Amino acid sequence: MSTGPGRSRRVRPAVLGAVAALALLVPVYAAFVPAAFLRTEARGAEPAEATFHDGVCFLGGCRVTFSEAGEDLTAGLPFGTRARGRAEGDTGDVLHVPGEPDRVALADDSGRGSVAALLAVPAGATVLAVSAGAVLLLRERRSERPARAA
Repeated sequence: MSTGPGRSRRVRPAVLGAVAALALLVPVYAAFVPAAFLRTEARGAEPAEATFHDGVCFLGGCRVTFSEAGEDLTAGLPFGTRARGRAEGDTGDVLHVPGEPDRVALADDSGRGSVAALLAVPAGATVLAVSAGAVLLLRERRSERPARAA
C-alpha cells in the first residue's frame, strides 16, 4: 500500500528524532535512577567515619574506606555524589548497608533534596524531549497546509 509521494520523507525526521531522544534518555535514566534509589536505601543504614580516596565524586569515581565490624572496607560512592572540597585523605560520614559494602552513600548526600535533584534530571530530559518532538510535529503540520491567498 502506497502512502503517496514524499510521505516517507516527512515521516523520517520524526522517526529519527524519536530514536535520538530514546538514545539520549536511556543512559540518563540508567545513571540517575539507581543513584537516587541507593540514596533512599542508605537513609536507614549504619553511619561510619570514612576516608576519601582520589577520584571525581560527581561522576561516580570517588572511593572511600570505612570500618565495619573491625574490618576495613573500600567502596565507591554512587554517581552524582556531591563531595565538594574533599580531597584524598579527608574524612567524612557515610551511611552503609550492613553486609553489603558496595552500598555506601555520603551522610550529607542522602536527604530528600539530593534524591529529588537526581530524579529531576531525567524528568527534565523527558519533558525536553517530548517538547522538542511536539514542536517538530507542529512544524511539519504547518508545512502541509496549503498557503492562503492574501
